[in-house]
Amino acid sequence: MAVVAINTRLVIPGKLDGIGWFTLETVQRITTAHPEHQFHLLFDREPPEDLFPGNNVKCHWVWPPARRPFLLDIWFDWAVPRILRKVKADIFVSPDGFLSSKTNIVQVAVQHDLNFEHHPEWLPEGVAKHYKRRFPIAAKRAARIATVSQFSADDIHKRYGVAREHIDVVYNGAGSVYHSAPLGANATQQAHSVRQKYTNGQPFFVFVGTQHPRKNLQGLMEAFSAYRAQGGQWDLMLVGTAMWRRRRFDARRPMNELPGHVRDHVHTSGWLAQDELAQVLSSAGALVFIPWFEGFGIPMVEAFAAGTPVIHGNRTSLPEVANGAGIEVDPGDVEQVAQAMRQIEDGPALRADLIEKGRSRADDFSWERTSALLWSCIAQAGSDAGIDILDTQAGPKPF
Repeated sequence: MAVVAINTRLVIPGKLDGIGWFTLETVQRITTAHPEHQFHLLFDREPPEDLFPGNNVKCHWVWPPARRPFLLDIWFDWAVPRILRKVKADIFVSPDGFLSSKTNIVQVAVQHDLNFEHHPEWLPEGVAKHYKRRFPIAAKRAARIATVSQFSADDIHKRYGVAREHIDVVYNGAGSVYHSAPLGANATQQAHSVRQKYTNGQPFFVFVGTQHPRKNLQGLMEAFSAYRAQGGQWDLMLVGTAMWRRRRFDARRPMNELPGHVRDHVHTSGWLAQDELAQVLSSAGALVFIPWFEGFGIPMVEAFAAGTPVIHGNRTSLPEVANGAGIEVDPGDVEQVAQAMRQIEDGPALRADLIEKGRSRADDFSWERTSALLWSCIAQAGSDAGIDILDTQAGPKPF
């Protein structure tokens, strides 16, 4: 039996974003699939123990709350080593990319992307400096690194000099709720209900994501304004919340810059629970997702699974993830994005083709496969260190 400790501090019910979902979906499956091992889950607030009910799982509330850079340092370099010693952990896994610099046990980091290395101006100055200081240290201390795309794997290899063979690509997945989108009359009825609730009954495009500079909300608003100026009739719905409570890190400024007659057709919902988000996605005319930088882009796969056409950017990992299943655009070309929106609105045959391609592409991604691959990464790190936790059965094929 191996003792595996996992950083689960970003599993915050009601506030789950990309890393939080990755952590929840994979840890639930790994702990269930491996009752032969003991798992200790480390939270920096009261643990949601009902989410991890296994007899082989113990949740720990580890002080202090790691919500500022200096508190993160204390948490990883003081509190985490202490709990690792207490539970006699063999391996420490950290899905948010940070590792402890004060322990000698085997560590595995999941580093989703390095956007802060390329564009530190997208983050508050102190946060950017903290990432730029801690992530290279974690990359060098990690026995193995998991990441969510070939793009990110290559970026980590080139930026931090980590051997490519020590980096495993573990794509994200999409929950089963997205694959259960209604069909036929039920779909029409659901779409009507969603429109009445969120967009005053109007058909709509949707954006899903944290309100963050790299998500290119400015470009999205400009493209939507151009689309409306060309005679487009659909509305735009924004799902998500600001990552930092500062004016320049949310959607208010680009929204306020829109002409009033355009702004009236933009709607915000805030964060949505997964079942509600699935209904919104499957009721939308298309997802418009044109960030400047993305390690993976979970909303794209969720939209594919929900039977929703996707307009996506041509930067970083998005072409890799879409693999031809969406309309690819330059996120810096407002007119190109606007034209793609008009194509979606005016082309039922195009929408049907994209829906078929998207559903096929969604079949390539599942949290079950993601979890199995992450476990293989963890087990390989342990095996390399002499900890025999590899399964006797062959693991899943790499992506």
